[in-house]
Amino acid sequence: MLASRRFEFADQVRFAGLTGDRNPMHMDPVAARRTQAGAPVVHGIHTLLWLFDSIGSQHAEIDNIATLKVRFPRMVYLGDQIDAELTQLSATTLHARASVEGVEVVSIVAVLGSLAPASQLPIDPSSGLTAHHEIPADLSLHDMQARSGRITFATQPAEMAMAFPCAARMLGAHRVATLGCSTYLVGMVVPGLHSIFSGLELALTDDAAPSSELQFAVAAIDARFRRVKIAISGPGLSGHLDTFSRVPPVAQLPIAEVAAHVARDEFRAAAALVVGGSRGLGELTAKLVAAGGGRVTITYASGQADADRVAAEISDWGGNCDVIPYDVRQAADRQLDALQHPPTHLYYFATPPIAKRRAVLFASEQLQEFNEFYVNGFLQLVEAALRLAPDGIAAFYPSSVYVQDRPRNMTEYAMSKAAGEILCADMARSMDRVRVLMERLPRLPTDQTTSLIQVNDAGVSPLSVMLPIVRKMHQLRLVEVRSRTA
Repeated sequence: MLASRRFEFADQVRFAGLTGDRNPMHMDPVAARRTQAGAPVVHGIHTLLWLFDSIGSQHAEIDNIATLKVRFPRMVYLGDQIDAELTQLSATTLHARASVEGVEVVSIVAVLGSLAPASQLPIDPSSGLTAHHEIPADLSLHDMQARSGRITFATQPAEMAMAFPCAARMLGAHRVATLGCSTYLVGMVVPGLHSIFSGLELALTDDAAPSSELQFAVAAIDARFRRVKIAISGPGLSGHLDTFSRVPPVAQLPIAEVAAHVARDEFRAAAALVVGGSRGLGELTAKLVAAGGGRVTITYASGQADADRVAAEISDWGGNCDVIPYDVRQAADRQLDALQHPPTHLYYFATPPIAKRRAVLFASEQLQEFNEFYVNGFLQLVEAALRLAPDGIAAFYPSSVYVQDRPRNMTEYAMSKAAGEILCADMARSMDRVRVLMERLPRLPTDQTTSLIQVNDAGVSPLSVMLPIVRKMHQLRLVEVRSRTA
C-alpha cells in the first residue's frame, strides 16, 4: 500500500483549472445527477496522476517507463477513500492500481525500457488550433466522425509538475501536461459533454524540443457500444485514448403530446403533490395530471432549474403547476407549509443515486440510505400530507421488478423496495384515510437507468406505464371520498 486519500470538490476545482476539463459530470452536482453516475465523479486522469505521484514518492528510481496501459473500470465519487497500491515491480514491468473499498478504479500496466522516437499524426495543417472553451461540445456520434485537430495546454508543464511533483519526476513534466490535456480533449472536445474516459494505451517518446500542444484524430467509432477511439500525439506521448459517449439524459414527452392521451377534465378533481417531479417519471406524472385538468405541485431537492422548466412548460400550455423545495431527509411538516392547496393525491419518486460500485455482497450503510428514501421518507410524507387533507389522500408508491428479478449488485436496493412494499400493505390496513397504490415498475428509460447501450424492456414506454397508474389513483380517491360521504 502506497497512500490513501479522499478527493473533495476543492480538488476538482483545482484540477479543472489546471487542465480546462470542466465537464458537468465532474463539476455540477445537479447536472451529474442526470448521468448514470448520479453524482459528481473524480476525473480519471486526476486519479491516474495521483497514483503516479504515490508511486514516485516511494520509488524515485523509476524513470524509464516505455509504454503505458491504463484502465478506469469504475468511477470514483467525491468523498470516497481511494487507496494506491504497487502490485508488481521488476526490471521490465510495473503494475499498480487504485481501489475504493477493494474495487479497482484505476489500473496501470507499464513496460520499462527505452523511449520510442517522436511521432506526429497526419493532421491537416489548415485545421488550426481547437480553441479552449468553458462549455463542453454536445456532439452526436455522427458529428465525431473523422474529427481531428490540435489543442494547446491549459497551463504550462511547470504548473502541472508543481501539482504532481513525483509523477513529473518519473514521467517528465511535459508528459504529465500531455495527460492533463487529454482529459480536456475527452471531457470538452470529443466525445465532449456525454463522455466517459475508459482508458489509454500510450508509448513514451523522445521529443528533443517538447511543445505545449496535443494533436488528436478520431480513429474509430463503434456505434453499437458508443465507443470512440481517439489517436493522440503530444509532447513525449503517442498512442490512443479509449472513450465512450454516454446516452444523453432522457427527455420526457412534451405536455402537448401527453395531452393527446387524456381527456382535458379527466383529473380535474385532483390536487397532486408529485415528489421528485422535476424530471423522469415524476415529470411525466405531473404532465399527465395537469393535462387532465388537475392542479399539480412538483418538488425538487437540488434541481430547481429543472423543476422551473417543467412548471413553465405546463403553465405555458395552460395547465396549473406550482414548485416547492422538498428534501425527504428533513422534517416533512415545515416543508409542506409551502403548499397552495391541500393534496388529494401523492406521487412519490424520491430516490438517491442507485448504481454505484460494489465491493461486498451487502453494505448496511447503503441499505440505510435507501431506507431513508424508500421507507422512512415515504411514511413521514404521507403522515404530514394527511394532516393537511381532512378528506384523506391516495398515495402512489413505485416499487420495482428488481424486488423479484434483481440484477447483481442490487441487493440493498431490492431489500429497501421490498420493505417499502410491506410498509404500504400495513399503511393500507392501519391508516383509514389513506388509499395506497403500490406497483412494481419495469425498467424504464430514465436518467439513472440509461446505459451505454439503450435498453427498453419489450418496448414499454413510460407513458404506457404511468397513464393507467394515474387513472387508478384518481379512481382510488373517488372511492375514498364516496365511502366517507355515504
